[in-house]
Amino acid sequence: MADMNNLPALEVADIIKALDGVTNGQVDQAGSTMPLIQCITSGVLRGVAVLLGTEGSEGRPAAEYEGFMKKLIANDILVLTIGYPEGIALDAHLVEKDGKALAGAGLKRVCELADIPPVLPLGGLEKIQNVVTIAGAVSADSGLAVPALPIVGCDAAAASAKAVELGNTFMGLGVDVYVGLLPFEGDAQAKAAGLGLKNSETASFKAETDLQKLAEDIIAGLEEKRAALSI
Repeated sequence: MADMNNLPALEVADIIKALDGVTNGQVDQAGSTMPLIQCITSGVLRGVAVLLGTEGSEGRPAAEYEGFMKKLIANDILVLTIGYPEGIALDAHLVEKDGKALAGAGLKRVCELADIPPVLPLGGLEKIQNVVTIAGAVSADSGLAVPALPIVGCDAAAASAKAVELGNTFMGLGVDVYVGLLPFEGDAQAKAAGLGLKNSETASFKAETDLQKLAEDIIAGLEEKRAALSI
């Protein structure tokens, strides 16, 4: 397992600079999130998923995490990792440029042009503010409110108070949250609510125990946002 105390971390400026590689110099604005926005509005990318993990995340088998991330990138969803999932992505070589071979055609093309892997590492949980910065920048550059953006947050093993806190923070920003609970007998949605997750006025959460089903929920949720924007 990767060293969780020494995770690689891309800063917001690093991501923006890399995405300049997909810029059409005649129409796109370099040095901003416009290249990412153009990739999403054109359909090359279907959206962005931010995967985070807090204490207790190791209760979920690594193979399930890996399969979850592979399903997302195979469906042209750019993945950003923070905390525990980043270690899984490192071990699975998904944060290496050769990982683009597992991506869908659209994401693979973006990876080739920008010279990036399909999973971008943001580092440990101390970097969570970068997610807020990215969402705010995309909102400002696109002219769209954060709740309208095809961006979601996900904790595939929400087992701690910190996970609940971060989930509620994301929803407070207007970002829908997808929660993977460890298998149990009962209703996942009700259990997640019992843990303290609360829908906000502009965003909601969805809980599942099966990560493959959760990936399908994310794909469907992003497509709903795209449909609402007619893109």
